[in-house]
Formats: sequence, C-alpha cells, structure tokens
Amino acid sequence: MDNVLQEIQFIEEVENNFNIYPLARARGVFRPRINTFAEFSEKEFIKRYRLKKHTFRYVLDLIKEDLRLQTYNSNNISPEMQLLIALRFFAKASYQTETGDLHGVSQASVSRIVLKVARALASRLPQFVNWPENFRELKRNFYNIRAFPGVVGCIDCTHIKIKNPDGRRPLLYCCRKGFYSLNVQVICDSNTRIMDIVTRWRGNVHDSRIFNNSRIKEDFESNLKQGILLGDSGYACTRYMLTPLLQPRTAAELRYNAAHKGTRVVIEHCFGRWKNMFKALRRNLETKLSTAKIVIVATAILYNIRLERDNNFEDDSSESDSDNDDQPIRPNPRNEQGNIFRRLFIQRYFGNNNR
Repeated sequence: MDNVLQEIQFIEEVENNFNIYPLARARGVFRPRINTFAEFSEKEFIKRYRLKKHTFRYVLDLIKEDLRLQTYNSNNISPEMQLLIALRFFAKASYQTETGDLHGVSQASVSRIVLKVARALASRLPQFVNWPENFRELKRNFYNIRAFPGVVGCIDCTHIKIKNPDGRRPLLYCCRKGFYSLNVQVICDSNTRIMDIVTRWRGNVHDSRIFNNSRIKEDFESNLKQGILLGDSGYACTRYMLTPLLQPRTAAELRYNAAHKGTRVVIEHCFGRWKNMFKALRRNLETKLSTAKIVIVATAILYNIRLERDNNFEDDSSESDSDNDDQPIRPNPRNEQGNIFRRLFIQRYFGNNNR
C-alpha cells in the first residue's frame, strides 16, 4: 500500500506543478489501474474523491446500470472505476490527461467517462434537487437564523469558469470580471441544501434576467409556491422577493437589513462549500460547453447527497463565496408595489413594537 500511495502522491505533485510538461508515452500504454477504493483509508479517500466510502457506494448503486451501457475499448472500465475517474476530475480540476494517468486510462476515455457519469447523475436531478413539501418547516428553520419571518429560500447567481467556448460569439460568455463563465442561479434552504438550479445562461447575463426567465418565478407569481425569497440588490423587490435597502435610515430599516444579511448569507456558504468540495467549479471547467452545464448539475446533486448522508464539511473551508458584481436594480414604477410591500413588512416585523 505504501508504494501505491507514493506513486499516486508523485502523480499529484506533477499535477500541481504547472512548470512540468507531461511525459511522452507510447500510444495505448497506460499505468496499471489502481483500486483506490480498497487502497485508500477513509480520510485519504475523502480528500481525493470528496465522498465517504459508504456514500461513494450509494452513488455507485444509483448509476452503475447507466455506466454499464457503454464500454470504451476491449479493456473494459468498470462502473466503479468510471465513478472514481469522474469524481477525481470534479474534485481536483486537473487536466483530463493527468486524471487518466492516475487511473490508468487515456485522456479520450476520461472525457467520455466524465460526460457519461455526469449525465447519469444529472438525469436524477428531480430526485435530489427539489423543494420540500413542508414549507412551514422551511420558514421555521430560516426564522431560527436571524428571526426573519416567512423565508422559504435564498437566491443568488455564481459564475462558474469555463474554457473559451469558441463558436461565433464567445465574448457573450465573458463576465464582468473578464473570464469566460456560465452564470448559474441557485436557491438554497437554511442548511445550504440546493433546492433549485439553472445552468443555461452565459456569463454576461444579469442575475435578474435569469430569474425573470425562470420557471421558479412563474411558480411564485402564480402562487404555486408561497413565501419569501431573499435576494441581493441585483433583483427587483416584490411581494415574494425581498432585497436589502440601499440607504436604510430608521432603526427598523437597519434591523431589517441586518436580519436580511445574516439570513441570506447561507447562499454564500452554499457556494463556498459547493466549490470547495469540487474545485473544478472554482478553477476552470476544461470541458466542452455542453458538458460543462451537465457537470455543474451533477456536482450539485453530489453536493446534496453528501450534505444529506455525511453532513460533514469539516475538511472543507468554511469560506463564503459571493461574486457580488451585479448592479442594483434602478428605480422603476413597476417595482413600486414591491417597495410598498417591503416598507409595510418592515413596519410589521421590525418596528419598535415588534423588537
């Protein structure tokens, strides 16, 4: 086992040294495949694949039949090895060649495996990324954070870096910070669990446009979902979307803003945990654009699975993640009803008689 660990640690050192070029090798000659599930301790396995072993087995049981539907060459790659390869790619954000070297497969196989595993996971999106039936419990759990009533979710967008998408207009994917990205909308609960995700928008699109064109907005508009979302000043204030006051003046308004900020921070913690769990989301997704969207969904599902089954992110940084680069919504007569609702809400729940 010591020799196996030394070999893998050597490969990892090469991955982290950007000044070392990959060694040339004969075509079709690969390192022996190592059974890392058996060789690694629990701690070592979590460090490299981001899941506990029992959770890895749970995920494998979910998708193994999907992974058996396709083979890549005469030297078949088991479903277990396919999942290990994909998890390693998500977790490390290494180049596909280096991920292949670690697991004894070609770069082309890694590319196909990552897509195959991501598709298998993404097809189970409704099972793992969804809204709970008990909205009363949602509201109670949010209220317990900073006594902000009626909240059922916190919403924000985060930029996931991608490689140059090529195509006819690649600059449409360039965000304000100057890199290519997908602007991904997420709504989470009080425990940072992802309840809703939208991955289809380019990096140059404003958060409010993404929300205005989302199914979830239609659900709140039509009262299929009832309650309050907390968003930043990049969103329009409405009866179901409360945003902070840009210039609070009264004590009640200051209390409202403090409670809003202290509650909405869970979405920033969600992004921080999610991206620290899967470094590919924080660094750069070196895949095709179409694959990147599927990978993002797959990692959201894996994040929720780990949160539910392991409930342990101690090995991840607790650092929050907030892009915070959207401009505040300009005053608009159409938003006046929302501003009136917010003012009455503040008077009712944060006025002197209620604190």
